[in-house]
Order: sequence, then structure tokens, then C-alpha cells
Amino acid sequence: MTFLFKALLTRPAYRQAMRNAFALLLLAAATPALADDIPMIGVGLPYAPETPTPVTATHPLHHRIAIEEIEGLPPTIKSSALNWIAAAKRSSVNKALGDNFDRMNMRAPDAGSSRARLSVRWIGSDTPFRIGTSNEASVTFAYRLVRIDNGQTLFEREITTSVKGGGVDAGMRDNGIVRAAIAANFASAANCIDHAAFGVAPADCALTPKFSVTVVRRY
Repeated sequence: MTFLFKALLTRPAYRQAMRNAFALLLLAAATPALADDIPMIGVGLPYAPETPTPVTATHPLHHRIAIEEIEGLPPTIKSSALNWIAAAKRSSVNKALGDNFDRMNMRAPDAGSSRARLSVRWIGSDTPFRIGTSNEASVTFAYRLVRIDNGQTLFEREITTSVKGGGVDAGMRDNGIVRAAIAANFASAANCIDHAAFGVAPADCALTPKFSVTVVRRY
């Protein structure tokens, strides 16, 4: 089984973004128990209405955010109770959160560099049971960014993101789109926090992926 990202690209800039996010384009043999072909790193992929861009050294949150482990996250994330194969482990989701903020140049390299702390809480996921060849998964996380020195809340939002995908194996397909939805959620949060630092965060932080996930069977 192999997972593929199918990008809906129309401009050279998006194609370049996809090339830069090489890990997300890697065609690797799937490990069915973990379905870990699709890294949960969304920064670098194309979205609407905009694509997250790594911040520069002049940004107030450049290498300044300490990332805590996600609260309320179960040991494994499943697309549904009927799917006996897990989409992701707790440890891999926590790692992906940090990796996304690394990609955005926001994660602090050490405690001494931290000026703000990001707390994230798992709300849940929703993947309708469908036997057909396509489906859509959504995930929701709550984010809170506070200043370390005085506890002031700088950012607080609940974000729900969705990703569509296809494939003949419903269980593996659904696991793939759950992982992609998590990647899109982390990218959406990083992008919104980027804007929030300047007081211009959008009312709805959720980005709409300009890519889909396809699961194909390799014999």
C-alpha cells in the first residue's frame, strides 16, 4: 500500500512549495499498523486563502515559542472505532506539532530563548464511515499562546481543518486523510499565530488545503 499526496496546483509557486516539502511527497511503502507514510507536517504545502510562510528573524515570535505536549491526546488516533489500524501514535502527533513550528521558524531552540508558551488541546476528529472510494476527515485542536513572563494570553483559538481523499481501501484511506487533516491543522495554527503577533489574525484560522490524499494499492 502506498500513500500519495495529489496536489491541486495551478501556479509555479505552489509547485515549488510542494518540492520544498519533500517529506510530504515521499512515496514510501506503508506500514499498515501505523499508516505513517504521510508525515503530519503541513507547513510548505499549498492552501487557500494563503500558504503559511516561515517567519524571518525580525518577527517577534522568531524562535521564541516553547511547545508543550498536547493535552487530552489518546495513545493512538483512529479514523473510527471500526478501524483497528491506528492512524497515528500520540508521540508522533506531538512530534509533528513541534516540527510544524520548526518549519515556521517559531519554535524556540532552548528554554532560554522562549518568550511564549503554546498549549494545545485535542478536541477530536470526525471521519464519516464510507465504503466508497472517497471520503473527508476533519480534526479539531484548541490552541493557547501565553507570554512566559506575565502569563498574558496572546492567542486563543479552536481550529477545525478538513482534508478530502480517495482510495479503494477505506480503512487505509481514512487513516491517510486523518493524518493530512492534522498536518493542515498545525499549519493553520502556525499561520494564524504568525498574523496574531501583529494583531491581524483572521476570524477563522482554518486553511483550506489545495491538495488531496490518494491511497493506491501496490502489489
